[in-house]
Amino acid sequence: MKPVMLQVVSKPIKLILENNYMQLPDFFQSEVEAFWSSHNHDNRFTNGEVFHIDELKETDQEMLFYLKPSNYAHYLYSVRTKNIIDNACKVIYGAGLVETKDSYFVFGVMNNHTAYPGRLQCVGGGLSRSDLQSNHFQMQNSVLREMTEELGIDLNCVNSCSVRFLKTGGDYDFLALLFHIQLNLTNNELEDEFNKMSEASIAIGEKSEFVRLVSIKNEPSSINDFINNNHRPSVDYLIPLLNKMK
Repeated sequence: MKPVMLQVVSKPIKLILENNYMQLPDFFQSEVEAFWSSHNHDNRFTNGEVFHIDELKETDQEMLFYLKPSNYAHYLYSVRTKNIIDNACKVIYGAGLVETKDSYFVFGVMNNHTAYPGRLQCVGGGLSRSDLQSNHFQMQNSVLREMTEELGIDLNCVNSCSVRFLKTGGDYDFLALLFHIQLNLTNNELEDEFNKMSEASIAIGEKSEFVRLVSIKNEPSSINDFINNNHRPSVDYLIPLLNKMK
């Protein structure tokens, strides 16, 4: 595994969608399809679109990511099968560390029906065509959309949302744009809204992305205490991000 690196975002980042789908060699496509049939026999997952990084160009003024559509079967095969180098699905996604108005950082514990049950991670997720303006993905829109769905709050609760870091390396060498989202809700108010959303989801036979929330006071001693004593699995960027935010 490559070490996680957090690079301060100091120039505009543009995510550009190319129209042509990623083409996999026949032998690799057969492996992906066999894996999908085996691992999704209970229809737990939906084989929707994901967007593979086809090319990266960087100038003094900006970073340009050119993305091609692929699918979730290709993504899941890439993350569940070790030592894939050629033809692996490599994505860029967004994540936001939420901070309440009484200075608590908040993230969630992934629910049992998700691909990573029990894992700690921030709000966020993969890109969707709904995040497109012309052929450019708007990553901040994506992160805020995921936040509303995962926490049960609306955009009126957001004071600010700013991109802070580009994450490279980590478990699958995926890239992530990491945002700092500041709310006008207290930690208790956020917890109440989340619980209402979770109860409403259960009432209609659905499950929320997070099974519960985790909050840490934004002060060095509390952050260090969490880092030193947490034994739960966490997404690769979480601990480095908390260290940077101290």
